[in-house]
Amino acid sequence: MADDYTHSYSALGAEPPPPPPRPPFFHRLWMVFAQPGELFKALALNPAWFPIALLVALITAAIMWILPAELFLDAAIDRIPPDQAGDVAAQMAQMPDIVFKGSAMGGAALVTLLFPVILSVVTYVIFVFIRGDGSTYRQHICVVAHTGVITAVGTALNAFVQLRSGDLTRTLSVGTFFPFLPDGYFAEFLLALDLFYLWAAVVAGIGLAAAAPGRKTGSTAGVLIGMVVVSALIRAAF
Repeated sequence: MADDYTHSYSALGAEPPPPPPRPPFFHRLWMVFAQPGELFKALALNPAWFPIALLVALITAAIMWILPAELFLDAAIDRIPPDQAGDVAAQMAQMPDIVFKGSAMGGAALVTLLFPVILSVVTYVIFVFIRGDGSTYRQHICVVAHTGVITAVGTALNAFVQLRSGDLTRTLSVGTFFPFLPDGYFAEFLLALDLFYLWAAVVAGIGLAAAAPGRKTGSTAGVLIGMVVVSALIRAAF
């Protein structure tokens, strides 16, 4: 859509006028939840991603700071083979809390900031190269970055769950509604289906459909939800 805006003027040999203004930055934060269609239609002609992605990364890092260092220590020990866990745990226990929190904050901020860049490459390949949409990479990364606001809210709410359970792996997921299921692959799969990632996939479907005229939201969101499901299937296996 943004390319059509520019090319229509280029074909006439004229300079295109400035793109329409974006919705105000903080106004966009609630539009992601309340008016995603209107938001992404407005951003399609003038996409932007870095400021919102940076805000999401900073929020995520701040949430990591709130969580106690013991949770990060326990999570790190759980990844260590049992025969080595005792010695490593003793060594880690002597490290200052700031090391665990600082590592968690830095890692979370970096991963959160890079996530829209990487995921947008995947969506661009699927929807533009394979399906033939007319959207641009800038539009894709704009949509993905803005849906990060939803996952940031999910990270904040999940932090309360993790504080109460004392387990960093606990999140609000589809499996939250099925606590009676026996342990096994299916239960792990449902626990890996994060509710906020599913919500973000639906909103991203709205945004990517808005950037590609003629495409339906349902089919676009369906592909993105399928990506979340495949990711959960893989996570449940490990």
